[in-house]
Amino acid sequence: MGDLSIPLADGRSYRLVGGHRLWTAPEVPEITYEPDDQPVAVDVSPTRLQVAQASDGRVDIAKALSVALRDSGVEVVHRITNRGATPKTLAPWAITQLPVGGTAVIPLSRDNADPDGLQPNAEIVLWPYTGVADTSFEIADRYLLVGGSRAEPTKVGTRLDRGWMAYVNEGLAFVKWSDHLPSAAYPDRGASAQCYSGPDFVELETLGPLVSLEPGESTEHREFWRLHQISPDTPPTEVSALLVLDGGNPL
Repeated sequence: MGDLSIPLADGRSYRLVGGHRLWTAPEVPEITYEPDDQPVAVDVSPTRLQVAQASDGRVDIAKALSVALRDSGVEVVHRITNRGATPKTLAPWAITQLPVGGTAVIPLSRDNADPDGLQPNAEIVLWPYTGVADTSFEIADRYLLVGGSRAEPTKVGTRLDRGWMAYVNEGLAFVKWSDHLPSAAYPDRGASAQCYSGPDFVELETLGPLVSLEPGESTEHREFWRLHQISPDTPPTEVSALLVLDGGNPL
């Protein structure tokens, strides 16, 4: 991916080094982009690995990640703690960076919103740069399909009604699950599932609900990951049926 970074107004930068990261939403540069590349506290047990920002008094919003092997997959728990002196309203934002070249699969709801099936049942959320340079996504069989090979960045989101999203690339399907709570408020117009695609990387993103944290309070957001080997010829729209993703939420 190379050495990519986001410049900050105070002269620092947030370094994007690939892999998985924990941010907070809504996306506000002076809050969301606070650098988190300093040494962390590590806690290892036979079944779990946890990393947490050191408590040095410099960061109001502290992050921790816990990773555990479970059920032929990986459970990732994201924890945000308010270490400041005033309340914070935010949502945990789990972002997985992936290599370009594949296709992101974001399912749309198939459930009726009313008994007659006449009311809308899904929303598609767009960012200001979505669709400026090209057609940024395709809708097929109630999926948003976002290509992972593009010269200009794009982003699209929706509610994670079906509980999962996937990235298909070179005979592999990376799937992650998270819960969407219908009664909760979410940032970004309710888009608890998001996909960013640009020339350097693709991101599968899930968000937890917006919460107000008093000083010392924490919130958690859970994901479950699995990696599957599939035929390179499998159409992205057939991945759900092949892997029995709908109705199989392991959380």
